[in-house]
Amino acid sequence: MTGNFRAFVVKGYADGQTIRALAAATGRSYGTVRSTLVAEGVRLRRRGHRPVTQMMVVADARARREELSVELLRARLNSGLTGAVAGKRAGMSQSKVSKVETGRLLPKVADVARLAEVYEVPPSVRRRLLALADQVTRDAEHRRAVLHRGVARRQVVVARTEAAARTVRAFGICGVPPQLLRWVEPGRRTVVVLSEGALRAAPQHWDLLWALSLAPDVELGVIRWFTRVDLPDAGFVVLDETMVVFDLLSGNVVITDRDDVRGHLATFEHLHEAAVRGQAVRDLITQVRAEYERLG
Repeated sequence: MTGNFRAFVVKGYADGQTIRALAAATGRSYGTVRSTLVAEGVRLRRRGHRPVTQMMVVADARARREELSVELLRARLNSGLTGAVAGKRAGMSQSKVSKVETGRLLPKVADVARLAEVYEVPPSVRRRLLALADQVTRDAEHRRAVLHRGVARRQVVVARTEAAARTVRAFGICGVPPQLLRWVEPGRRTVVVLSEGALRAAPQHWDLLWALSLAPDVELGVIRWFTRVDLPDAGFVVLDETMVVFDLLSGNVVITDRDDVRGHLATFEHLHEAAVRGQAVRDLITQVRAEYERLG
């Protein structure tokens, strides 16, 4: 079975299928398929379609970040260590190791140095990893500067896209998304999922949330604390199937790549399925309000 799986994904990837499509076809996770390809020595393509009109510096930065994540994954696989063991020896969580290997988390140079030591890579590989980590950090600093200069223009684009959207999906992990606090336009489908922590941290909005849970065009769900589901590191909003927006303290990050948007839609649907809805949400608000009042 393992040999057939490896052969299937290697051939499928060579035939042009994406890692996400192969994961869906085999019932395995994205990370498992990606790790298998790396272990088999397959050279990974860049993720998603990128217009040729983008600046080469952006494409080079993405390529360097992808190369760093792949090489760290390859080094761990060659060492024979699991992500959990590697993380323990390097003084970080298994989740952090996984996010670094999939490119979802930008590691510090010191993190890469610790991992290289744990994996006992040759000196030449260690120098290459550290050089990549240093350059990727510089790329990120440059990108933040570019994003800062484009904030005003991007905000206009986001506002226009949101105004035209017929379906707005929002996930709030630390607070209630502003899309739910503004007037909900009739005919627009608004789907919001909150973590229980976000709900408990917003007593000023409990009455509104109760009312919105009864609104015909609003679907409100809450992921209970005891639910076994992986939560994203930050809240995000998906506008129709065209744009994803992350609201951060320093501004927002906008994603319009079709593959990335589809990936966030899949993540949102997973969160939506894990959430309680309807009367269960109203019962939870009543429970949380009572606990809040008992605290004085």
